[in-house]
Parts: sequence; C-alpha cells; structure tokens
Amino acid sequence: MKNKDSVYDIFILGAGVAACAMAIAAKNTTPSKKIVIVERKPRFKNKGDSLFRIGETLSPHAAQILNQLGIWESFLQLNFEKSYGTSAAWGSSEAHHNEFIYSPFGYGWHLDRVQFDEFMISEAEKRGVEFMFESHMHSFKRERNRWRIEGKNSERTIDIACNFIADATGRKAVFASIQGAKKQVVDKLVGIYQFYKIHSEVKQTAHGTFIESDTGGWWYSATLPNNYLVVAYMTDSASRNGRKHKASFQELLQKTKHTQKRISNCTAIGTPQLGAAHSQILDGIIGDHWLTLGDATMSFDPLSSLGIYKALSGSIYGAYAALDCLKGDSKGLQKYDQIMRAQYQNYLEKRHAHYSEEKRFEEFPFWNRRLKPPHKTNTNQLSKTTNYETTNVF
Repeated sequence: MKNKDSVYDIFILGAGVAACAMAIAAKNTTPSKKIVIVERKPRFKNKGDSLFRIGETLSPHAAQILNQLGIWESFLQLNFEKSYGTSAAWGSSEAHHNEFIYSPFGYGWHLDRVQFDEFMISEAEKRGVEFMFESHMHSFKRERNRWRIEGKNSERTIDIACNFIADATGRKAVFASIQGAKKQVVDKLVGIYQFYKIHSEVKQTAHGTFIESDTGGWWYSATLPNNYLVVAYMTDSASRNGRKHKASFQELLQKTKHTQKRISNCTAIGTPQLGAAHSQILDGIIGDHWLTLGDATMSFDPLSSLGIYKALSGSIYGAYAALDCLKGDSKGLQKYDQIMRAQYQNYLEKRHAHYSEEKRFEEFPFWNRRLKPPHKTNTNQLSKTTNYETTNVF
C-alpha cells in the first residue's frame, strides 16, 4: 500500500520532547496547520524494570515553558516527585547544598521519562498532530517549492509532501546531516550509567540529586519515581577511557566518598550502559524551509541539568520561525539561528566557569581539557528588532 496524497504544512522527524513541543506550540498559534511527526522507533516498549530513559531532571524554570505551551495543569496531574535542590561535592570533598527554595521559580521535578515523553505525545495528539511510529524515511527532495519525502513502515510505503521540515533526531541530526550540516564537537564526554531499585528502608538516604567529582570526571545520581535510582559516571571517551571505565564501573563507584553510600542496600538492575554526553552545535541549524530542534541543534553537558528545558524552550522559538517561514517571511529562520547560537555561546562560557570551580584536579587530563577558555562561536549578533528572547543556562 502506498500513500501518495498526504500533504503537510510541517513535517517533524523524531518524536521526542523537542518535536512534540514544537508541534504543540505551532498548533496553539495556528490550529489549522497540518503537522505530522515521524519516528523510527515504536511508541511503546515492553514495560518492566528495564524500561528507563536517561534525562530525569526538570529544572524549576521549566514551569514557565509548560505554562506557555498550555500544558502546565495537565503536567501537574502526573504527580512527579518534586526536586528541592541539588547536593554536590564539587571543589571540596565535603557536600554542599543548592536549595531551589532560594530560586524564584520554586522546585523542580524527578521525572519518569517514559511517562513524560508519552505525556508530550498525548498533548500533541489532543491538538490534532498526527504521528507515524516505526517509520523510516530514506529520501528527502525539494521539488516545486515543497519537500517530497519517501519512506516505509511495516504497513506501507510512505510518499508524502510538506512545506517545512524540522529535524528532531537528536545528536545524529539525520536530516540536517544529509543537507550538509556538520557537527562542531567541543569534548568527548560520555556517561556510564546504571539503574538501581531502592529498598524502602533506605529511600531517605538515596533521595534527591547528588554530584561528586573525582580525578577522571564526576558522578551523578538522582532518585526516580517508584523507588528507583540512576547513577552515572561522566568521563571522557578519549583513549578508550569511556569503555575502560564501563568495565570497572562498580570498582570506581566504591572509591567515591558520597555516591557509593547512596546505593547501600540497593539492587542493581541490568549492567552499566554507555551513552554519548558531549557538547556540540551544528554549523547549519537552518536551511531552505527547514530547521533543527533540541539536541539536533545543540547538546549541553548534563552538568547543566537543562537538556529538557532547552528542548522545550528552543522548540517554541522553532515553531514561531517555521510559521513565519510558511507565511513567506524568512527572517524568522534567521532570528532562530541567531538565538540558538547566542544561547550556545552563553552555555559554553558558563560551562567553563562551572568546571573552573573545581581546583583540586587541575593536573588531570579530564579537568585540564575543560579549563581552557571556550572558543567564540559565530553568533551573528542578535538583531535589535527580534521578538524572541535568549535564555540563561546553568
């Protein structure tokens, strides 16, 4: 079976948080727009202890974005566990606490990412956004002022047309890469992570988020809903260090002063996994009736705890830019490009400042690499007439 008649205003590749946020924002502004989100993976996976996704913390100021998207009240009904701050042994072997109570935005949240991602999909569907899961797109052609896209899934061959494409395929930036965009990678950070089941009698010991630095990187641990805990070691993949540390994850964990206490009497689930966590930005964020979203545009060090917030806020800007473009105003795309690059430069400067606070390990390669001042990116200074705002990070 072949579908030849589908024409969409906006085609979004990838069904993550950024994709759904853009679709919601666009539908809120112009409900008549026809939008489809295409994802190569299934919508649901088998439920069970192995069903986890990395990205568990939502920062307090995300409440503003959720409210702007019109999904704040629905989000509150999910009853995610509140996060009241972060504890860290950074710059000192002793732990210190950063309480969100001193933030004007209040508290944050510990998310069940599978549930949150499904929530975003459902909110997009409520607004009439179409989804195609388990669908692989293999051809993108610009024809007669439209994009012609071909692909397939288990049921049919897909042949559709659209007026605008958004690439939300994560760090791989699949569509943008096909268009010739290149990744500008800052570091080789990887995360080795392990999930644990928390026994009820030790829940208080393991509660909250904790960061602890050591000579080869830093440890991150955070509680998840339903008495789970994730522990991750962030280090460099240079000289195969990432894979070496993966093999000795438990040994390295036992050498920590604080983090190892959090897994006392907890049960490990599965084996340690390795994931990319490097910082990068594309040299081509926009093009002829297309743009990138979320991690496809730029990815932040997990130390910022702003991955989800970045995806949400940046996608609203992306929706405005796409809608402007569909009206024949290309200035929206230029504004979007400028905002994203200015935001990334701001991130690099704050990242450098934060790593510089750890003075104990300056002679070790991991830390020495991060103490070098960041290079200036081409931000193409923001136009004074822009209606969009840049966002501070860290």
